[in-house]
Amino acid sequence: MKQKIATYDLTMVGLVAAAYIVLTMILAPLSFGIGLRISEGLNFLALYNKRHIYGITLGVFVVNYFAYGVSDMIVGSLSSLVFLFLGKLLAEWLIDEKHLFSHLKLDPMILKYLIIGTLFSISMFTIAILVVVLGAGWGAFWVIYLQMVVIEAISLALGGVILYLVSQRVDLTK
Repeated sequence: MKQKIATYDLTMVGLVAAAYIVLTMILAPLSFGIGLRISEGLNFLALYNKRHIYGITLGVFVVNYFAYGVSDMIVGSLSSLVFLFLGKLLAEWLIDEKHLFSHLKLDPMILKYLIIGTLFSISMFTIAILVVVLGAGWGAFWVIYLQMVVIEAISLALGGVILYLVSQRVDLTK
């Protein structure tokens, strides 16, 4: 039985990674041209099952080869891994344990989406630092960072709406 669960988990990690890669590549002009990755909406899968964090991280690792190469593969995927875990923990702690915002009559999952979306947008400092280190120069940091924050927020909003609507029809916890 343990082997069957491990096989299922590994398959799901592979499917999520493949979905991230395919979504990014199909929309390559947006994904690599202006950095708008609808596939970033898959980050919200972390809220449904921790195993999805590994699939997203693997997908980011593969896709980032086509952005800035090996350095982006390492920095981008590690950043995704860290901030997905932090986002999941923070969202669950604030909404489920502290019942923050419970006075609002919103679906708690929407509030969790907002928390992860905000955290991920702010986390773009890691990629902005990478771009600066790769040659853009520190004078360009704030312009690069703010541009990345806005583009990430748009990516997450678009992808998040799609994923939330899917989650109303499909059990993403499995």
